[in-house]
Amino acid sequence: MLDMPAQEPITGSGSNAGGRWNLGTLARQQGLISQTELDYALQKQAVEGGLLGNLLVEHGFATQKEIAQLLARQRTEGGEFVDVDDLPEPSADAMAPFNQSLCLKNGFLPISVRDGLATVALGDGSPEHVRDLVQRRTGWDIRFVQSDFAGIKRAIRQHFYFAANPQETVLQREIRLLENDRDRVYSPEKLVDHLLNLAVRERATDIHIAPGVDSRHVLFRIDGVLRPMFALSPALDRVTSFIKLCAEMDVAEQRLPQDGSFSREVMDQPFTMRVSTLIAEHGERMVLRLLPERNALDKLTDLGFLAEDVEALGPLFSRPSGLILLTGPTGSGKSTTLHAALRMQALVERNVLTVEDPVEYRVNSVCQTEVNARSGYTFSNALRYFLRHDPDVILVGEIRDAETARAAIDAASTGHLVLSTLHVGSIFGVVPRLKILGMDTETIAENLLGVINQRLVRRICPHCKESVQPTDEERQWLGVDDQEPVRIWRGRGCDHCRGSGYHGRLPIYEQLVMDRIMADAVADDVTRGQLRDLAAQQGMRSIHALARRQVLAGETTVEEIHRAVGNAPQ
Repeated sequence: MLDMPAQEPITGSGSNAGGRWNLGTLARQQGLISQTELDYALQKQAVEGGLLGNLLVEHGFATQKEIAQLLARQRTEGGEFVDVDDLPEPSADAMAPFNQSLCLKNGFLPISVRDGLATVALGDGSPEHVRDLVQRRTGWDIRFVQSDFAGIKRAIRQHFYFAANPQETVLQREIRLLENDRDRVYSPEKLVDHLLNLAVRERATDIHIAPGVDSRHVLFRIDGVLRPMFALSPALDRVTSFIKLCAEMDVAEQRLPQDGSFSREVMDQPFTMRVSTLIAEHGERMVLRLLPERNALDKLTDLGFLAEDVEALGPLFSRPSGLILLTGPTGSGKSTTLHAALRMQALVERNVLTVEDPVEYRVNSVCQTEVNARSGYTFSNALRYFLRHDPDVILVGEIRDAETARAAIDAASTGHLVLSTLHVGSIFGVVPRLKILGMDTETIAENLLGVINQRLVRRICPHCKESVQPTDEERQWLGVDDQEPVRIWRGRGCDHCRGSGYHGRLPIYEQLVMDRIMADAVADDVTRGQLRDLAAQQGMRSIHALARRQVLAGETTVEEIHRAVGNAPQ
């Protein structure tokens, strides 16, 4: 839930009988939503029912975080909001007097207790009711922090589930059962379920099952880095067969690569699992990509974009026509940034159509479609159909070929704003890549509005972050001399980050907004080097300049920048 337990209609005064401003009025007065968006959500609420906060999130008008921050000002002593991912692991002492049903029903999660003072994270629970309930049970004084409602519910379920079912223990139990099942009557389904549960708990984006000579190793990609988790014996190859069966792949085929997918609810959250296999020397290698179905669009600032950069991008995404591209390798967060850019649109007032592969963020006020190669519905075909539906904004998941590139440019040149991604390594690789795909420089210069090139780097864990002196090599990379006092930060490793020193990721990026001078240079077909020099003269900040800034700000480390972005001369 993303609203107060009781929702009243909007009134002229904006307050209810209890003296609290209702959510719609608060959101409007804080500039979170426009009057048009509020009216639209209220019309939906009148027909569909439900809570206003949920509707605002589902239609992309506000994020879960924004709604929770809004309510934090009302419901907690200091108006304190804490992101669920930044909450420490609930202590056993704080959780002991409560059970899952009680916490879910009343919308709260005890975090810690010290000297009779308990810190409690609020979801959709009433502060007064939760305070009374906790004090009657424990006698503790209460300090509330507000978090997003869906996140608290998810955290409650996960805490109690994993407390009762330690995944390492249940996985080993299932492995033993399968290894001893000589007649193969026991299904691998439970082992796969526990594997997916563990992956979600660890925030894994991919599960790798890699065959070796005498074992099958299971690895998770967490925050962009592969981590080995455990090994299976070759006798458990039927686990991969079961996954292939779920993904509607040919179980008998073990000579050719295959692709498939299936849907599964994991820890009360729907996921799409995209499965791919390769035939390696020692057997079949499998990768599962976990794609959560989400209906909440983050803001660019929530993703980690600097406010000054978002302000510069605002006019770009408000243009009536043209092409905006995001670039970077696979897994660099392009799609997430692309969808966050949708929040810069007036979604009620503009007809937004998308074609994606697959649809990851579901936004009810946007018409979203998914490519289907078997039926011939591709990115380029979708663009042709879209033009008959009077679109204002078109989001294309990826420009992969000349046909899609031509269709995107045609849509941009006929009065539509087109947002898409392109696989190139830098901003200055965009024009050469579009030329390879058949575009001429005059057409590119006329329609290209801007480019964002990004990577994702791991963020230092806030729970074990400590400052350290930089080494000589780090000083050299940062561009500071030996005499200049400077400190950087590292994560020493803790339970919250599973000893890695990192938790979560943030974008490191560079952006180029095309002006008349840059467009003329593109039309004149200048070299990449000339274009780079001109961009620098126009004040463009490089991706490495932002990387240094984030290291000095204590957001990430030099080692992580080198891993994800690479090194560059001063």
